[in-house]
Amino acid sequence: MKQLVKESIISILIATGIFGVVVLFLHLCGWLISPDGHLTDPLLPLELVAGIIGSAYILMVRNPQNFLGFVAGIIMSILLGIQFYLQDQIEQTLLYYMVFIPCETYTLVKWIRGRQVAKNEYTIPSFLGAGRMIVMLIIFIIIVIAVLTFLKDEITLAAVMSAMVVGSSTLANFLMIRKRTDAWIYWMVSSVTGIIFLLCMHNYITLTMYVVYLFINGSACIAWIKQTPKDRRGWLMRSAWKRM
Repeated sequence: MKQLVKESIISILIATGIFGVVVLFLHLCGWLISPDGHLTDPLLPLELVAGIIGSAYILMVRNPQNFLGFVAGIIMSILLGIQFYLQDQIEQTLLYYMVFIPCETYTLVKWIRGRQVAKNEYTIPSFLGAGRMIVMLIIFIIIVIAVLTFLKDEITLAAVMSAMVVGSSTLANFLMIRKRTDAWIYWMVSSVTGIIFLLCMHNYITLTMYVVYLFINGSACIAWIKQTPKDRRGWLMRSAWKRM
């Protein structure tokens, strides 16, 4: 437990340092302060705090044993839910309050319980089997279509990217519960589509943060793949497809 606390503190310090660089970058680009001396984005302090906590969350759960990351994840989700609500992005608000927070809370409980049982699905990361991987892709497509149908007025590139963020983030959260390494693939999709969405919206401040998330998610993805035993790599193994 002491080691996990130490890892978590280090993750928070690293995340703070990263976003210190982000703030400096925004300032040098002139995106932080308007000519009249006010913040260009009134919600910037909230976005930065959520960004720091969110980055710390990802850095913590790079270690599949560090359940403390989900405490940071829940706090991040609460803050981001408030941010998106104030920005009138209803689908993103619903995503955080109806998917992120419940899933992160449930995952926290599952991972804590999993520590009490040696070498089960909650302590060792693994990939989905070929069949379940295909099912997840189908669910992803269904979620994207549902968001575009019920929550969007028109089909634009920004709308499609936003829907893909919702779909990929939803699946990533559910896959984290079972400690599936595939979750990080969906987190990467969420980061990339989020960047494209923010480019469409000309929201360069949050875009900068999403670029940071992309690199951190990529780092976590690589870390989990390395920690996934070769016999638990699911659809990546040729034998998984032969059994279908």
